[in-house]
Amino acid sequence: MTRLIKVTFTATTGEATTGFASLHEDDTVDLPKRMMTRVTAAVEAGDGYAIVAHQGGYEIPLIHIAEASYKLDGRHATSERWVTRLADAFRKPSKDQMLAYGRYYHTLSAACTVGLVGYVAGTPSWTVATVINAACLLAGAAVLFALGAVHAKGDK
Repeated sequence: MTRLIKVTFTATTGEATTGFASLHEDDTVDLPKRMMTRVTAAVEAGDGYAIVAHQGGYEIPLIHIAEASYKLDGRHATSERWVTRLADAFRKPSKDQMLAYGRYYHTLSAACTVGLVGYVAGTPSWTVATVINAACLLAGAAVLFALGAVHAKGDK
């Protein structure tokens, strides 16, 4: 059975091409003609290049077998550490992550608003502490709504 696998060609000239290739059960990969054209051009120009397959969060180098056939080199597969990926989710989130954060902030803002309404409706008498608590819930709802609006915008 043949599946598709994401493959990236990168040359020392800075050219990078990403596409999909056929992955066979014996871990051989058949590159598409478009990518083989890039490989041929790099070889003829004397440029270095690397071809990497992406599977399950790992980058797996490909070893040339013949013509457009390559073999996955699982021994040299690399992946970013989990802690690094977690830190990157907060330091430099993707557009989808920004949208998810925005939705989460809006949900928390709605929860603060519902909590405020329930708190005010269930208060038998108003005291200074009650006013401060209500003000904190209102401020929390406003700040979380603003954060949600900023994050839900995503990339500009």
